[in-house]
Amino acid sequence: MKHQAPDLTVWEQRLIHQWRALSPDRRVPNRSGPAGSAGASLRHTPSGAPRSRGQHFPDSSALPPDRLTPAELDRAAADLLTLQRGLTGERHLIGSVYMDESRRLGAYLLFYWFTSYAQTWGMLDMALSARRALHNGSGAAPFRILDLGSGPAPCGLAAADWLRAAFHVSEIELTACDQSTLALRLAGELAQSAGVTLRRVAPWRAGPDTIPADTYNCIVMGHLLNELWKDEPDRLEQRTAFLEALGNRLEAGGILVILEPALLGTGRDLLVLRDRLVRSGWHILAPCFTQGPCPAAAQPNQTCHSDFAWKPPRIVRELERRTGLDKDLIKTTALVLSRSMSRPVAVETIDRLYRVVSEPMLNKAGRTRLILCGKEGRIPLSTRLGEGFPAEKVFKQLRRSDAIFLHQPEQRETGLALGPETRITRL
Repeated sequence: MKHQAPDLTVWEQRLIHQWRALSPDRRVPNRSGPAGSAGASLRHTPSGAPRSRGQHFPDSSALPPDRLTPAELDRAAADLLTLQRGLTGERHLIGSVYMDESRRLGAYLLFYWFTSYAQTWGMLDMALSARRALHNGSGAAPFRILDLGSGPAPCGLAAADWLRAAFHVSEIELTACDQSTLALRLAGELAQSAGVTLRRVAPWRAGPDTIPADTYNCIVMGHLLNELWKDEPDRLEQRTAFLEALGNRLEAGGILVILEPALLGTGRDLLVLRDRLVRSGWHILAPCFTQGPCPAAAQPNQTCHSDFAWKPPRIVRELERRTGLDKDLIKTTALVLSRSMSRPVAVETIDRLYRVVSEPMLNKAGRTRLILCGKEGRIPLSTRLGEGFPAEKVFKQLRRSDAIFLHQPEQRETGLALGPETRITRL
């Protein structure tokens, strides 16, 4: 049973408050440009961050606590587009301490913070076996979480919220490590507002700096691994060694959550690492239902990513409208792993247990098919809609990342198919 994600409006108000506190000059953009334009009348500071011209913002106590004004939204949208180009377009900000610049950090808070939070929650909820592993090895409170490359800690705080929902844990300690002292200062304020004890480690860089001493119930890495040794020919070997070192910091039954961008290059690197870790004794809790080699990694130009439907906060929807960015569906290539000496029962491979790894596709013969991944590797499941088989209703509702039990499918030359006795149970 999945745990309902908390109402993100609570976090929305906290992040809006922090965004306003970050404002360097508290000025409203002059609207001499096109109405509603994200880039109207912006000039740039020597550091390259846009700065607005115009009258001062009113005192923040007079502003609505749960939403931005239109002028604030215009400015936030302009900052977000600048940040987006540096992270996912030209990618020149990757690996830099960009969060020490307040405008970039502010844009991150209002948009990417929420998506990283949702990705972490989604992967933990997907790892049904993670609950068994954590429960068996949790020991006494407090739960300890390590967030590496944390920024303002969306991943660590999502893990804290999820652990509370799953185990009703009252005491959680979060250690956050990042290069940006400004981002960690905000992480501390956000953690305090959520009742989480935070220890800051800054400035911290993965690789050159040591992993903080202690052992942890949960270690999270949000979009960090792909930045490490990225231009070096032995990057995969160095990343493998780094992850093995993290395994030594896990409590018995503890879990490691790795989130990466849902891109071909970063995704394939993670799948190769997945297979190496499995061979060295790690166990995949999500998204895989097999501990064998990844079938996507064995095929050229193939990768695997997870999708999560969510209800975006109002601020995210407003910024989407102004920038054209689309976050209706959260995507990530990610793994949840455990390094327990005793293999959790829930990660044993079960016949006919599958993960949906594609969207529905219509072939030339008029059959709708999905790609499933399970013990046999990747295999198609198809049907001709309208044939009236009992499982068709559930089949039509399936989307990428759904977990299913498949009962009595028919065998076709090209894969599996629905038949009169087929039943699909969504998990």
